[in-house]
Amino acid sequence: MNPDFVAVFWKEWKEILLERASGGSGLRPLIMVGLIGVVIPLRLDAQRYFSPRPLLGLIFVSLAAVLAVVPDAFAGERERHTLETLLASRLPDRAILFGKLAACLGYGWLLSIITIILGIITANAKNWNGHVLLYRDTASWLCLILLPPLVGGAVASAGVFVSLRAATVRQAQQTLMFALVAVVLGVSLGSGALPENVRMWFARILATWSGAQLVLAASAVVLAVDLVLILAAVSCFQRSKLVLD
Repeated sequence: MNPDFVAVFWKEWKEILLERASGGSGLRPLIMVGLIGVVIPLRLDAQRYFSPRPLLGLIFVSLAAVLAVVPDAFAGERERHTLETLLASRLPDRAILFGKLAACLGYGWLLSIITIILGIITANAKNWNGHVLLYRDTASWLCLILLPPLVGGAVASAGVFVSLRAATVRQAQQTLMFALVAVVLGVSLGSGALPENVRMWFARILATWSGAQLVLAASAVVLAVDLVLILAAVSCFQRSKLVLD
């Protein structure tokens, strides 16, 4: 592994764990971990809990965790007047960019894994019958493995792109939240405005495809979004312009 990337990743990771995650916005993902990892498995029976639908909560954990820390990636450095020092170092552009992105994504992924473990322990403690209860269907395991890092990657890439251009952390947070709301509203309103034949096509897919196929298709779409956002962040990262800003 590239030592420059590791150096940036480790610096960012320590800042996330010691500073950003301890703030007010950083506590919200931890509340979601407790809610989705403990409260929900206590309220659901084992059959309902160990199914794909409750796993959608993991997406919100990853999303909330990344949203809590990624606005600080570059906007925070700019506010603390440490961005110039970082950019004046001999670290390559890609090491700085991907080190910060990976640290934010890793934080969201870590909280998702903790949520999964807590949920399995809580569900087994509530429904213990001498056998360990786990997810059994392929769709559930695909959700566990693919969706949290992919969704977290999309938010982290968008957040780094916004943080590069934002003057303050608050501005980056507001821009990200506005973009997220716009995407949700756009999908909600746009789905109702689709032509009838397109809606029928989607309905046939939902009715005929297996859960595993639907998860893989959704993962492929999110992966494409990840790649587009990463390329946008790479194109926006121009050291000379950032120093002048």
